[in-house]
Amino acid sequence: MKAIVQRGLILITGMAVGGGITLSAQAIREHSQLQAQRHAETPKAITIPLGLRGDPSQGDPNAPITIVEFSDFQCPYCKRFHDDVLPSLKKEYIEKGLVRFVHKDLPLPFHEYARDAAITARCSTDQAQYWKAYQALFQNQECLGCKGIGAIANHAGITPKTLEGCKKAGAARKAVNSNLSESQLQGIRATPSFVIGPSQGSKHTGQLVEGAMPWPQFKIMIDNAIKRNKVQ
Repeated sequence: MKAIVQRGLILITGMAVGGGITLSAQAIREHSQLQAQRHAETPKAITIPLGLRGDPSQGDPNAPITIVEFSDFQCPYCKRFHDDVLPSLKKEYIEKGLVRFVHKDLPLPFHEYARDAAITARCSTDQAQYWKAYQALFQNQECLGCKGIGAIANHAGITPKTLEGCKKAGAARKAVNSNLSESQLQGIRATPSFVIGPSQGSKHTGQLVEGAMPWPQFKIMIDNAIKRNKVQ
């Protein structure tokens, strides 16, 4: 397994062979070269539809634009997006009915707590509780181990009984695994990644954007998507 850390994202390449990650000088050179190459390339389009049924979402289902996030609760760049970009996205687009925001899980193999955090959040009983757990897990990212993912989820409203039953049932784990398989099929390997395009109900295609870019830059991409789809 090789993990490449770029500005604003973590990219996983190769096969997972252990639980740790070491960034060598060679890896740093490689990710710098890859970053320059990505900026020079035409942005990738996701043309094989993503399936959205059952994935957590917020905003009007009939919003003209949908943004699908592939994220990892232990990824520092995903937290940066959560802290610095999502609040403005909600205020300026989601709450105004212009954007539907959908979350998909991409827990990276070298993040010890990421998969359990994703499964735990999926054990929410409704959408409102899910997003409360989502927020709590990112807010406590640096202490997922010391506080315990279950305790964080309990504080967010997922009772121990609900969590235990959910994990035994296996549906949440299956949903996370399905997201992982989908990301592999689409060649999405970096967290965070976003697919921005017109809303299509339970399916989605659009432009793939990798990395936690600053809000002004992210806003430009949304406005361009709105213009391309002639949304007023």
